[in-house]
Amino acid sequence: MAQTNITTGQYVQLRMTAASVLSRLTAWIIDGCIFIFYFFLIAVILNTLFYSYNKYSFLITFIVYFVLYLPMMLYPFFCEKYFKGQTIGKKVMNIRVVNLDGSRPSTGQLLLRWLLLLVDGVLLGPCIGLISIIFSRNCQRLGDLAAGTTVVRTRDYSSTSIGLYNFLFNDPNYRPFYPEAVNLTWRQVETIANALHSYQVAARRNDLIPALAQKVQQQLGVRQVMPPAQFLQTIVNDYYYYDVKK
Repeated sequence: MAQTNITTGQYVQLRMTAASVLSRLTAWIIDGCIFIFYFFLIAVILNTLFYSYNKYSFLITFIVYFVLYLPMMLYPFFCEKYFKGQTIGKKVMNIRVVNLDGSRPSTGQLLLRWLLLLVDGVLLGPCIGLISIIFSRNCQRLGDLAAGTTVVRTRDYSSTSIGLYNFLFNDPNYRPFYPEAVNLTWRQVETIANALHSYQVAARRNDLIPALAQKVQQQLGVRQVMPPAQFLQTIVNDYYYYDVKK
């Protein structure tokens, strides 16, 4: 099984199992079936219930079809953005999109990845994407190479995340205190974790930690009912509890 070397922001090198070509191809097929089903469903509805070609011009017909089919065209982008790097096909195959440093991709990266899907998945045919996955170092298609992302097995990703951070959320008896923590981004949580554990901020800890806690409290709209450092650590624990374990 191919391995993907990932170096985190803390310069820790991880070895994660890249999604196999078969699993990615199967995920594409599943998502493609969903697309085809949606395509024909909309066509049937428009043709049989709501539309008359004799009544409306070609321009209006085009606009209606474009608006109705646009959600499906954007399906890969929105799914990967709001469902932790997974479309339905990726969810079924237990794979997900991540950055090369193990973090979750930004909106811009996922958008670039989606735009290039039109190139290496549609215009040039899926064979170009498959060839790129097979021969690239980190099993990346052209969209991944441009966006700095890759696709890995979810099981290995979760276990690696738990092993790397090793917070209290890994305890089977852990209960989250701040569900609002999920509203933070991965990079924001990494910044908080670095501030809590980095030696570089030790000299400024008495000033930095309370200020950071206040900022997080204001952003999430929660009450800080514990000391600043404990509050921030709880926020980090709760974020990973929902993001990794659920």
